[in-house]
Formats: sequence, structure tokens, C-alpha cells
Amino acid sequence: MNTTIDTILSPAECVTMMEAFWREQVQAAPTRDGIALTLPLMYPDGWQVTVHLSQLIPNSLRLSDHGKTLGALIETGMSLDAKYTAALLAERVQAFELHSDGDILSKDVRLPLQGVDVQLFAEALVSIAHLVYRHEPASSLDNPADKAVRRVFETRKVQPRRNVEMEGHLVRTTRVDYLVEARRPLAIQIVNRRENLLDYMERWAFRWSDLRQHNNRLLTGMVYNPENQDWDATALHIGNEVCDVFCRYDEADPLYRVLDKAGV
Repeated sequence: MNTTIDTILSPAECVTMMEAFWREQVQAAPTRDGIALTLPLMYPDGWQVTVHLSQLIPNSLRLSDHGKTLGALIETGMSLDAKYTAALLAERVQAFELHSDGDILSKDVRLPLQGVDVQLFAEALVSIAHLVYRHEPASSLDNPADKAVRRVFETRKVQPRRNVEMEGHLVRTTRVDYLVEARRPLAIQIVNRRENLLDYMERWAFRWSDLRQHNNRLLTGMVYNPENQDWDATALHIGNEVCDVFCRYDEADPLYRVLDKAGV
């Protein structure tokens, strides 16, 4: 039997179905400086794309990712200044007419806002996020937090695995900077993000919880550098609540204590 789609749905029904899908999937929430729109588009790590809208002047809006796209690339250990990655990033920024300020990507649009403006901006973010598959690594030599963690490992004569993909309960894999395989495994993440740390810590709270659901003996830790990172009280509170050790890079004692707890 030769069945075509028009024998199943009429064109009007197709339109109604898609309109219902977008109404269900697009979520809008007020923020301190505007509105956040969550769209049915996904980053490579499975997180939905959120576009932030804020008004600049009476007839202009700014669309922004609040640093999530490039921040996620940096979290994986990528170097955005590496030759080929930098060229591809610049190419995409120019093609989509974006503005890059640190790790924040944005675009200014005139009112009235068109849905296609938001859609194209979101698709630009997804395109840039897929640079993760190039994975040109950044050097950790100039990172004080990374140096401090490695110094503690060397003192204890611990040889952790680097850039390990760990299996979770819901999320297939989560990449962590260090994994100490011991009586109780210890995963440690170096905080490389500089801005929008509340969003960053909320995502890591979910990741640590997901990894613990897969292995309830797992110990977790994060080390940060307050000298060049924009922390607020809520982001710091999340770190202290969800991690077995959450400390500044110049606090070695908490790291030694969690290694004791791990049994090394």
C-alpha cells in the first residue's frame, strides 16, 4: 500500500501540531535584567540552549548566552586560542554577526523582536558549541588552581588519571579533570569559568549528583581561584553543599583531608 503523509495528517494539522510543540517546549522566565528563553535545541552535552534577552535602548534588544557556550568549551580543557579552533570560532562569530566579549556571545537586534532572530542566534550557539569535537587542549601550566592540585598529588605520591569520562546514572558520560582511583574514588574538577558561576555550579551540582547515583562511594571536589573569578554567595554555597571538598587553590589542607577519606 502506498501511504503518503497527507493521508495521515492534513497541512493544517501539521501546522497545529508544530505550534503545539513549540508552545510546550519554549519556556520563558523573568531574570534580573530581562527574560530567559529556553528553546528545543541542545548543546553537545545534552543541555538545552537558553537565550537571554535584555533591553539596551527603547528600540533595541541584546540576545546573550551569558557565557554558557564558550564557558562549556573551556570547561572541557579546550584552548580557544589554539590555531585552528580560533580560526573556526572567528569564522562562526563573523558569519552569524555575533559579538564576543570574554566568554559571552551576544547579538543586538532591533524591535520588534522576530522569532527568527532568536532561532538563528540559538543555532549559532549550537554551531560554536560543536567545536568541542576539535578538542585542542589548553595548557594548565599557568592555572594556579591546577598547579596547586598537582602539587598536592605529587606530595602524596598519587598518580590520578587526567580528563576522564565517568559514567553517570542519567548522563552517559561526564568529563572530570582528575580521577584518583582508590578505596573510595575521588573526582576533582578545576573551576576554569570566570563569570556566570551560579549557572556553572548549578550544572555541576546536577553532574555530581548524577555520578553519585551511579557510584555512591564517589568523593567529589572542586578547586577555584577567587582572585580572577566572579563568585557570589549562592554559587559558593552550592559548591560547599554538593562537594566533599570545595576550596580555594591556596588551601591545601582540605585536599589532604579528602585524600585521607579516599584512602590514599
